Amino acid sequence: MGAADRLSYVLDTCVLLADPRALYRFDEHEVVLPLVVVEELDRNKTRMDEVGRNARCALRLIEELRERSGDGLRKPVELPGRGTLRVEGNHVDTALPSYLDSAKPDHRILAVALAIGGTLVTKDSALRIKGSQLGVPVEDYRADTVQVDEHYTGIAEVAVDAETLDALHRDGKARLGGLEAAVLNQCLVLRAGRSASGLARIVAVDGSEDPARPVTVNRVAGSPRAFGVSPRDVRQTFALDLLTDPAVPCVSLMGMAGTGKTFLALAAGLEQVVEARSYRRLSVYRPLVAVGRQDVGYLPGDLDEKLQPWMAAVHDNLYSLFRRDGDGGWGGDDHRHVQGAVDALLDRGQLEMAAITYLRGRSITDEFVVVDEAQNLELPTLKVILTRMATGSKVVFCGDLSQVDNPYISPFGGMAALIEKLKGTALFGHVTMSKGVRSPLAELAATTF
Repeated sequence: MGAADRLSYVLDTCVLLADPRALYRFDEHEVVLPLVVVEELDRNKTRMDEVGRNARCALRLIEELRERSGDGLRKPVELPGRGTLRVEGNHVDTALPSYLDSAKPDHRILAVALAIGGTLVTKDSALRIKGSQLGVPVEDYRADTVQVDEHYTGIAEVAVDAETLDALHRDGKARLGGLEAAVLNQCLVLRAGRSASGLARIVAVDGSEDPARPVTVNRVAGSPRAFGVSPRDVRQTFALDLLTDPAVPCVSLMGMAGTGKTFLALAAGLEQVVEARSYRRLSVYRPLVAVGRQDVGYLPGDLDEKLQPWMAAVHDNLYSLFRRDGDGGWGGDDHRHVQGAVDALLDRGQLEMAAITYLRGRSITDEFVVVDEAQNLELPTLKVILTRMATGSKVVFCGDLSQVDNPYISPFGGMAALIEKLKGTALFGHVTMSKGVRSPLAELAATTF
């Protein structure tokens, strides 16, 4: 590619806060960092959440390139993909329309893109709108997203003949042919006529090039139980089947609030840690992303006290699970006994609750890991979590793709991208939950607004 074909991309701060390695993802083209982006990274580096970690990581990568350049990045330094990187001044002398405050960092980034004639890359839709108004080419950052018309649900309904359904119930497995876009671990509702049906999961896909490939399915038990919990609908049945299958070490449960995602994951975890002892510990992690504007740093107390509000939802679910036995088993209805049962698990090391930040650098062995509110995690962070899983561990991601509180994640980034990239692999299964089970009021709110 000649110099005339090389493009210049001006990166907004939010791109690096979502993916610090975005610096290296523009192939042979020129990456330009306005100096104000470095200043904004510096302001965010002390945060305790993933945004702070990503800011520190981005600054470290920029510093390594600066040391290599020997020129303070005033001139382009070559990147591994044969592209280049340089830091550009804020172009305070570039005239902006009077209605744009030239002191605002976003507008200084706009000024740089306007001055050098580059394409502005930002995850901020408002900044893209402003750039378009000034005639600046703008793009969303798409390296951490997938392009799909709709999210994968993990479930399909298939019409079969009576003989196939009989074989499924009799032998526990069956062979199906001509399924479009069938993938491993996809859950199926098989129907023969109006009344006969069965539940199954794809365990093998024919390797032919034909898109309508034959598959082998195993029967899914219609009434599984985990820690005294039974599924309330078909999707919960499929979820429990995946959650209790040791051959599927990564499971994703997405759906609106109140559909039982975290509740089922915790029930399955407790069943396999406390009862079956298939894992040594149930570990629950949540991202430090607030709903609204209050960051964890503004909360009073030490770190454990700061984290308590983030873990309140987990405690709510644990309370519901441990109070299920009216005869007093696992605490019964007495709140003190319920809390005592939870504390006993914590003391024995069978239960752990922490922020996602504490997963970095660890090697998680023989643990059942639940990552709650996973929709608020960037794709690079999700990758880090998966790389922490060592022998004998299982990880479950729970979240609601319609409730993303992280401003650096698009509707088709983060968990949506992870699901799309991992679907069809033998080690991954996904179910989208749809029926509210928390309460009629909760379902009304989730489906109305």
